[in-house]
Amino acid sequence: MAENVKFAENVILVDVAYFNDVVKDLKRYFELQLGRSLQNIYVEEWASYLALDSGVRDKNNNIGVLFVHDGQTNELLHCDPANLTEELNGVGYTNQLGELTFTSVSSEGLVPRANLYLDLLNIALDSADVKRLMLVPFLEDYGVKLMEVLDGHLKDADPEKSKEVFLFNMDEPARPLACKWDLLGYSMMRALGIKAEELQ
Repeated sequence: MAENVKFAENVILVDVAYFNDVVKDLKRYFELQLGRSLQNIYVEEWASYLALDSGVRDKNNNIGVLFVHDGQTNELLHCDPANLTEELNGVGYTNQLGELTFTSVSSEGLVPRANLYLDLLNIALDSADVKRLMLVPFLEDYGVKLMEVLDGHLKDADPEKSKEVFLFNMDEPARPLACKWDLLGYSMMRALGIKAEELQ
């Protein structure tokens, strides 16, 4: 299954279980802090913010967003669209950054979700098509294995040919990474409609 996925030049690889945990926590926390309800995340908008945080610029980009999930999770929480199989699989949008394509890949009946995420990561790192890779993994679940994969691919990579790899998470890494790190919360907070002046 993983081998059949075609990759864009820019790839966002999302573990849905982690994505949903973060959205749920952020929404609950900031609704209490700000004393107002927050809008749902428009998925295309969030993916664009994440791409911008990774340095994607101009307007003719090809961005592929892969949602990795298991059989117990069919939806993105507090998002629009939300259904992974009916609304976020094989659909595309065009906006100011270029073409965004959404694909949902389920691990149901195949392998554990963690294995599928790591398989897709390995394939994307090996793919000559992928120039920029943006990761939203569940580090608490398989962080050690993910770091081994990144170290193996990136430590001795030729700088001329190496990909730009970004890891987005809510906690700063405890040790140096073979890739760049950024806070996942920035893109999600913008997509939830939280304004900078509200946080001062």
